[in-house]
Amino acid sequence: MNRRRGVVVGAVVVAMVIGVALGLLIGRPGSTDDGGPVLGAVEIGFAQDMSVHHEQAVSLCDNLAADVDAKVGQICSGVRANQGREIGMLRGWLELYDLPQSSPTPMAWMGSEHHGGHGNSASGMPGMATWMEVDELRRLSGRDAEVRFLQLMLRHHQGGLDMAGYAAGHTDIAPIERIATGMVYEQTQEVLVMDQLLRDRSSAALPYP
Repeated sequence: MNRRRGVVVGAVVVAMVIGVALGLLIGRPGSTDDGGPVLGAVEIGFAQDMSVHHEQAVSLCDNLAADVDAKVGQICSGVRANQGREIGMLRGWLELYDLPQSSPTPMAWMGSEHHGGHGNSASGMPGMATWMEVDELRRLSGRDAEVRFLQLMLRHHQGGLDMAGYAAGHTDIAPIERIATGMVYEQTQEVLVMDQLLRDRSSAALPYP
């Protein structure tokens, strides 16, 4: 296991412990023991789909060449730290409630108008890169890799913002609202930075959605 992947795995494990602890405060789905809040379709779908969505963001970083500019590399440092932590928390909730880690009907929690990913993505989630796009990124280096990575990650973040924004506005469970709102803030800042880095390279963002 390389050092970068080891850091992400460590962050996920720690965050899963935190996620389980928060889950105990939320209450198990369907529980009526104390009348407290329980996870519903939005909360469960958000946890399942966003953890899968985040995993691809980390994968994009794992497929980025090592010879890229330091400013581009810093984007990945933020993605690994923030999204690695969030994956652990989301998966911790699902583990605690004995729920599947992924959904057989991705994006159903956002309604039928939000179904469908990008291009040939099999996930059905907005902003996701296709396997062909990830493979293309893996084979690039230097400036070409920087531009393609920024384009793919920017579009990926736009999809993540749609998902997190919807969750934040459609949940009554405070811990989930906080993590979704935090995602919106983090990814908005990264979108602004990536957009400028693309402009610096005389390149444009990919169409979205």
